[in-house]
Amino acid sequence: MCPPSDIRSPVTRAAAKVAQTSTEDASKLGPAHAKLEPHLLARTFTTRWVRVGDVEYDVTNFKHPGGSVIFYMLANTGADATEAFKEFHMRSKKAWKMLKALPQRPAATPRTADPDAAMLADFAKWRGELEREGFFAPSRLHLAYRLFELVLTFALGTYLMSAGHPMFASAVYGCFFGARCGWVQHEGGHNSLTGTIWWDKRVQAATCGFGLSTSGDMWNQMHNKHHATPQKVRHDMDLDTTPAVAFFKTAVEDNRPRGFNRVWARLQAWTFVPVTSGLLVQAFWIYVLHPRQVIRKRNWEEASWMAVSHVVRTSVIKLAGGYSWPVAYWWFTVGNWFAYMYLFAHFSTSHTHTDVLPSDKHISWVHYAVDHTVDIDPSKPVVNWLMGYLNCQVIHHLFPDMPQFRQPEVSRRFKAFAKKWDLNYKVLTYYGAWKATFSNLDEVGQHYYVNGRARA
Repeated sequence: MCPPSDIRSPVTRAAAKVAQTSTEDASKLGPAHAKLEPHLLARTFTTRWVRVGDVEYDVTNFKHPGGSVIFYMLANTGADATEAFKEFHMRSKKAWKMLKALPQRPAATPRTADPDAAMLADFAKWRGELEREGFFAPSRLHLAYRLFELVLTFALGTYLMSAGHPMFASAVYGCFFGARCGWVQHEGGHNSLTGTIWWDKRVQAATCGFGLSTSGDMWNQMHNKHHATPQKVRHDMDLDTTPAVAFFKTAVEDNRPRGFNRVWARLQAWTFVPVTSGLLVQAFWIYVLHPRQVIRKRNWEEASWMAVSHVVRTSVIKLAGGYSWPVAYWWFTVGNWFAYMYLFAHFSTSHTHTDVLPSDKHISWVHYAVDHTVDIDPSKPVVNWLMGYLNCQVIHHLFPDMPQFRQPEVSRRFKAFAKKWDLNYKVLTYYGAWKATFSNLDEVGQHYYVNGRARA
């Protein structure tokens, strides 16, 4: 029992007790720890702490709704999750209540001791100015336009199918309807469509399920791991892609142990879009990974949209083109092939060619965005449209809950902030981003073809 003189709350007393018995410290982590994935590294700690502001919260027994991404910035390893928590949960009052209810203790060092403290304080001030100017306010009118665009592109694909042009129709179904469903569901996952989380998740479930035959919830769990620590080895799932494709010269050695083929690596710049993205990812996601996820979680809403995607879209193709069921389903698959090529190729242009970060190194939220992603021609409306505003990746990583159609203007303003703090803010042309992406794929492929896998 606590002595009568201890008037602290039960939560504070519990936190103090845990703090006394906790012996984990970032300085005790050795080289072996760097080889562990975050969820495995977390198991090596008796108590797990997450730092937000100048407070550390005990998340040892906390079941995070977003999955294992909570282990990406444990204070035990020296990480600071302040900006990550605030940006990911800016629209969720529930998340803040859950955080405050956790056992807690003061952080060992104040945030002012961080070398980036002055820059982060200025960043918070600038963010506040943007919020007051309305840059975080969703637009129902813009959402209506995006949804109307989906209806229009689906109708165009159906018209082309009925006119006897199945390949052109499939290209429209994929590159315009399917891909733009991908852009919309992505915003729904970040809660930036309506500003109401419940509605955004409904839009995401519908557009991801019907337009791409996949689960929005599964997408969120995978995508948030990229957002939390872009280009970080053993953290960013967009890097953990071997043996299908290697984006950096130690990918085979640093990713989870899998097979490896020199010839496949040498050809990866040519196979990445049509084979890896269009065929392998599509087949694995649509027929294995995402159905397995919705069944495990009993997410019948998303399961229904995914089933409707197969049945209704195939039926429309059958009726419009006069095809048999097998032929209609073939064209349904071709449409998905176009969609997955378009989406994954464009996603890759924004970060896969940038430097990677070792798994045991921590940097600030701003440096993750600036050093490990790029913006692509944000001043050109046609590029904004082609990439669903995700060409503003630096800004999107800084402010994931900001409506993406507002980000080109923020990109323009960010130049002054970057110059003030000597940040290496990179803006590429659309052509330059494609060139950087495929040059990197070719260079890494050559590396593995010539040198093979490094021996331990």
